[in-house]
Amino acid sequence: MTRERLLQLLETLLPTHSPSGEEGEMDALLLPYFREWCAEVHHDVAGNLIGRIPGRTREGAIQIHAHKDEIGMIVKRIDADGKIHARPLGGALPWKYGEGPVELLGSEGPVPAVLCVGCTHTSHETAGVQSARTGPLVWENVYLDAKLSREALAARGIRVGSRAVVARSRRQPLFLGDYVGGWALDDKGAVAILLGVMEALAPLAGQLPVDVYFVATAEEEIGAANGAYVARRLPADTVIALEVGPVAEEYASTNSPQPIVWYQDAYHSYTKRLCDRFLALADDLGFGAQPVVLSTAGTDASAARKYGQGGAVACLSFPTENTHGYEVAHLAGMLNTAALLEAYLRAGE
Repeated sequence: MTRERLLQLLETLLPTHSPSGEEGEMDALLLPYFREWCAEVHHDVAGNLIGRIPGRTREGAIQIHAHKDEIGMIVKRIDADGKIHARPLGGALPWKYGEGPVELLGSEGPVPAVLCVGCTHTSHETAGVQSARTGPLVWENVYLDAKLSREALAARGIRVGSRAVVARSRRQPLFLGDYVGGWALDDKGAVAILLGVMEALAPLAGQLPVDVYFVATAEEEIGAANGAYVARRLPADTVIALEVGPVAEEYASTNSPQPIVWYQDAYHSYTKRLCDRFLALADDLGFGAQPVVLSTAGTDASAARKYGQGGAVACLSFPTENTHGYEVAHLAGMLNTAALLEAYLRAGE
């Protein structure tokens, strides 16, 4: 995948709304790509989008997962005056978002709103602001305000259970030399890599060592059960997840051109033989890779292994700062993650 192609995909994908459980915009965008480059394409009952590029044999087939859902908010209740109280959908944190534009996703389309904490010029009598001033900002301190009554919101399909995400006006990528910043690089960055590898391998249909299944998984951010579901049903024992790779001193990871290979996360350990293979292959390709053991996080691959649905599992990721916030990733790190996966799929075990 070229840098120009990656930038084009990011500019297309990042503005898309796809909170867990309401991923229709991403489905509509991805389906034409899957149909163009894969021999067989279908949605399963769990909402996963699946495409297969055939190899010389189905034995030893490989699944590549990149989740198409993003973190967001879910409406908990709506007051009589229209103030909306929300809970996190996935690992969303209000201090990552800050006060600013969001969009409520209703049956009549997105409804603009503002994530609010309240006026700074208040005292202890304004309990929510005082709590935010003196302690960590939590969901109980904030509300969403669309300046519509409860009845007007209901007429536009906004009710308990509706989703909310960062507004589209804030979602265009910011390119900073060798880096890209944006909301929802986790998930859109990994999906861009999935598409880039799929496009590169499509002309090799029937010539790859084994069948490769490309899966844009649903609802990964709220437990990764859908990825485990598809891992169980596809005839492929190897599951490889594409993800953002947290950059932190505790993991000795850096925001660099080197992809990150996960050896363990909060769900499970990854298959050492497969992880070692990726490290060696990255060295052969000349850019190397960073091994990490993560204290938190999880992927479709580690969830599949935890639930006994994946025989061999790995996670390849691109280095990313500010995960689950306004994320910043190294463009060469993304390109090299794609190159590493493509080389592995071309060569086989």
